[in-house]
Amino acid sequence: MHRIRHLLLALPFAHSVVQARPNRELSFLKEAQSCTEASTTTFSLKGAIYIRVETSPYAIDAFPNSTQLAFEVVNNANGVSTGCSLQNVEHNNVWPDLSNYWFKCLDRSYEVDGSEYPINTGANFLWDDSWKLRVNQTWNCDGQTTVRQVATATLTPTCTETSSPQQYIKNCDIPDDEVPAVNQ
Repeated sequence: MHRIRHLLLALPFAHSVVQARPNRELSFLKEAQSCTEASTTTFSLKGAIYIRVETSPYAIDAFPNSTQLAFEVVNNANGVSTGCSLQNVEHNNVWPDLSNYWFKCLDRSYEVDGSEYPINTGANFLWDDSWKLRVNQTWNCDGQTTVRQVATATLTPTCTETSSPQQYIKNCDIPDDEVPAVNQ
């Protein structure tokens, strides 16, 4: 239970921890023959954790049932890392259908030849047992060309479940993965 409390407390701070990393100079873009060549990439998914907490409506300290997924994304074309923290909360005994919803991840930027360019990241997760995760990222690779790519992964978690009359908890560790990103 101590680990779960630590996890729940750590999730709101995931964005600030990832944000503290410095921007990177992308010298390899100068060496690449084209923006498209430089943008061919994979996304590394790291440090993913998943937790589902359901509380009995009769519990003394009942709180909303929720499911959370947090992870780091590294764009291997530009080396920039960002954090994503997704949450699904039950309302009036119904879990919302978020199958088409894209969660906003931490926006980042990077520097090329003294100019700073934004990197926008979103994530979509199917909150069922399919464990499908999609990551969408948009960035400018040369000051003129906008690149939009999406990567799809099927996560392979190792989960533990604990339950009591008051609460059910599903806690999953998810191994790091590298997935190909395709142009949109």
